[in-house]
Amino acid sequence: MPDLYENARRLAMVLSYDERAKLSEELWWSLHPPGEDVSHEEIDASWDAEIKRRVEEIRSGAAELIPAEQVLAELQYRLTKRSTK
Repeated sequence: MPDLYENARRLAMVLSYDERAKLSEELWWSLHPPGEDVSHEEIDASWDAEIKRRVEEIRSGAAELIPAEQVLAELQYRLTKRSTK
């Protein structure tokens, strides 16, 4: 199965942006079991609610904000550490 996944991933990366977008949408919808009809509007509404929740956390000070430089430095450290194993 990992070989099938890797082959599908490699083939998908050759597709154009629009083709990958279409494929990703089809794969997304394939994850919903039959009878579980979730409309685009419901998904958009869920994302809108999530965005509002996160913005409120930021405004209220409840969210811990991390500077981009710190995040990138941590990622670089982890990638370097991983490649030396």
